[in-house]
Amino acid sequence: MKTQIIFAGHGGQGVLELANNVSYYELLKGKHVAYTPSYGPESRGGKVKCYVVISDEEIDSPIVEQPDYLFVMNIPSMDFVSLLRKDGTLFMNSSLITDEPWRIDIRVVKIPATEIADSLRGLDSTKDIPDTKIVSNSVMLGAYLGIMEESLNEELVSTVFKHFLVDRKATYIPMNLHAVKRGFEFSEHVELSPRFFD
Repeated sequence: MKTQIIFAGHGGQGVLELANNVSYYELLKGKHVAYTPSYGPESRGGKVKCYVVISDEEIDSPIVEQPDYLFVMNIPSMDFVSLLRKDGTLFMNSSLITDEPWRIDIRVVKIPATEIADSLRGLDSTKDIPDTKIVSNSVMLGAYLGIMEESLNEELVSTVFKHFLVDRKATYIPMNLHAVKRGFEFSEHVELSPRFFD
């Protein structure tokens, strides 16, 4: 079985980090993964997208033309909705995207990722971090896992963060884990089309 995903947003939203985390999570589960990032010359604010292919077998091409899943973090990236295959799933950051997708042949998972991340302020693990909205991407990771898996494997998620957040960045691991848990919990209450589980 092969799964194709596009992640899209703008620089500074952690789009590539989200794609990295999903990719490494699937690698730890024994899958083959191809990761292909693409971004503009701007360090922040420019368009960012990443193609990820996950398969039980070796991957012959990293190109994603009709993704099964699409993560959209901002309004301009809604242009990618046209690429999503019929019955594909759109994960959208409803904190920043208020318009409804124009397609009616896809499944939509609305996650207020920025608001959920912002609500983490004041926790023990975030008291020294002025802006917790930086973990909105981890909220989306949690939402993805909430839709894809019956239960949250915190140990596996922790292993993912420990792989990427090293040295001084390791202090961000507890906050990212909280964000994943919140995203996972929120996704459990998201209304989905009955076709989602067909």
